[in-house]
Amino acid sequence: MNKVLKIIKREFLTRVTSKGFIIGTVLGPFILAAMTLLPAFISSYSEPETQIIQVLDRSELFSNNLTTLFNDTLSNGSPRFIMMTGDTTAYRTDPAPFHAALEKGEVDVLLAIPDDILQTNRLNYLSQSVSDIDVIRTVRGRFNNALNRVRLEKAGLDPARVDSLTASLNVNTVKISNGEEQEKGTGQEILTVTVFLMILYVTIILYGQMVMRGVLEEKTSRIMEVLLSSTNSFSLMLGKLFGIGSVGLLQYAIWVSAGIGLVTFAGSGMMMPANAFSIEMSVFVYFVLFFILGYFIFSALFAAVGSMCSTQEDAQALATPVIFLIIIPFLLSISLGMQDPNGNLTRILSYLPFFAPMMMFTRILVSNPAGWEIAFSIVVNVAAIFLLAWICARIYRVGILMYGKRPNLPEVLRWIRQG
Repeated sequence: MNKVLKIIKREFLTRVTSKGFIIGTVLGPFILAAMTLLPAFISSYSEPETQIIQVLDRSELFSNNLTTLFNDTLSNGSPRFIMMTGDTTAYRTDPAPFHAALEKGEVDVLLAIPDDILQTNRLNYLSQSVSDIDVIRTVRGRFNNALNRVRLEKAGLDPARVDSLTASLNVNTVKISNGEEQEKGTGQEILTVTVFLMILYVTIILYGQMVMRGVLEEKTSRIMEVLLSSTNSFSLMLGKLFGIGSVGLLQYAIWVSAGIGLVTFAGSGMMMPANAFSIEMSVFVYFVLFFILGYFIFSALFAAVGSMCSTQEDAQALATPVIFLIIIPFLLSISLGMQDPNGNLTRILSYLPFFAPMMMFTRILVSNPAGWEIAFSIVVNVAAIFLLAWICARIYRVGILMYGKRPNLPEVLRWIRQG
């Protein structure tokens, strides 16, 4: 036991005092925040430009109220749309000048409305680019509403009365947690789950590969043979797993403390509402717990991979299946876990090794599963850790002293039987 503690101390101090750990601890939250929040931030703050739209209305249903239909303004007060009417007869005779205006940038969009739009329910949208989804969606929605009002008037109905009777329903989302009501928006819930899962995903891969590289470096530099002269292979593997895992826990503790401090400062400084981040402390406890489970499950595999290889290229190739075992649960947690957290498939996956660290954690964030389900998932995965550690230790015991060609599957199975 004393030898294992010495190995843990060595692995911990070697990595905590490295420049990579310091830089990663400082920049890690900013990088993760940028990956999850920056696209939404840019999208929300990107200012659209004024669009010049020319309308050729052969139906003569919309020409008089185009300004009313498209009366949006930008944040600087200028109009979002500049609406122009065109000569429909000239367009039918020779559309080339209208197309030329589009290509020169004098007009951004040309809308050709046929005279039978009430029957066909179709208009033509012409532009140099048809990828501006926001403008296309706005045009479709505004003309669709206007067209429906025309139909109602022709049917002898009052459009204003119909609007009042068919007003849209606003849904206020309230989450029940521990018998208490918590008003939460869907976007806030999705953002919280995505951020936590992204951190789990990145750190499990990061520290798992750190274990693999550490084993490979010691093996290729022959330091492994010196270490084995004073301890056995199983103690060496345990020391490496616990030592590097403790580095991850320290980094998590720093990030969580910084996050709590930032939220407290932001709330007291009135930079954001005090309830902007309504995350219970139990969430952070489960977060650390499932990181530990995921780390030991996958790091044991990464340690076995490192022991079987003699070069970085071989190790990266052999680690690919292990990385896929991390990617697949992450993707399923983002999709299936959030959309159907209490479905049969989701529940089953949340108990299984490899899937549980992310899937069960997602269920805890989204749907508050029963306590026995969480306990059962933890017990199953702890048992899986012991089984994987036993298997990987047998591979590790033989692999760390094997050099040259990468072993094939039958050889690895023989190591497990004979290790």
